[in-house]
Amino acid sequence: MPQTLQTILLDAIQSTLQNPRSDLEEDDALRGLAASLGDEENTGMVSPPLVEHLGDGNYRILAGERRIQAARLAGWQKMDCIVRPELPPEEAHRIRLVENLHRQDLHPLDRAAALKIAWFFANAKEMGIEQEARKILGQEQTPQTTLEELSTLLSEHDFAPTHPAVVWDDVLNRLGIDLTPARRKKLLQILAIAPEVQERAREANITEAALRSLGQLEPDGQGRVMEEIEDDPSMARNVRRISHAVRAHGYELEDAISEAKGELVIDDEIAGMDSHQYAPDEGDD
Repeated sequence: MPQTLQTILLDAIQSTLQNPRSDLEEDDALRGLAASLGDEENTGMVSPPLVEHLGDGNYRILAGERRIQAARLAGWQKMDCIVRPELPPEEAHRIRLVENLHRQDLHPLDRAAALKIAWFFANAKEMGIEQEARKILGQEQTPQTTLEELSTLLSEHDFAPTHPAVVWDDVLNRLGIDLTPARRKKLLQILAIAPEVQERAREANITEAALRSLGQLEPDGQGRVMEEIEDDPSMARNVRRISHAVRAHGYELEDAISEAKGELVIDDEIAGMDSHQYAPDEGDD
């Protein structure tokens, strides 16, 4: 597909809720990037942002949103971008996914949602409901909402996740993504976290392993554990311990929380275990 390098007014470039990255607020790293840009005489970057042309002089970001934010923060009015014609929603999603997937700072929830959207769309296409799925994918909405709507659409057409029309390996191969079945399974487990809890979990310093453990609790329990973390961020280190106590030892949630805080001892096995078994994962990703 043809693409050109053009100098574009930043006011003409639109952000999108569809970006897999949700951590786009101003932070020290973004301010540092802005400071490194210098003045606007040089509007180029080594890796220019990628945008799609929507017509009428407007553009939408495909890749490089933080670079564009940094340019705005630096006071630039325009910058060089790689411009492509407006893309089908599934191709735009593929580009955003591949651009962001391997970034270490991409939140696991964002990574998991973006991958599952790609898998859902591939199955919708194979099942003959591509147009309905494309309409959902083209909406200006968060990946979580897109995921929920695609899931509903597929369910209405008797989609069976255990016997999909398109298997995961085929989707990952098309995307050029190397992800073992075990790693994929672990990553997708975190999507069991209730939507109303996910945003709170993003803001807390919780490892991916702890997110998986959080997702194994009932939605009310997830919210209750997040309350503890919001009151005391160090409790994020105890999510796995709490979840294990509830699921493997039959604790009531409140008792499991009290045990993790050292306020209560009920089970000798839990009490005698080393704390590192429930600390943030080291290599279990």
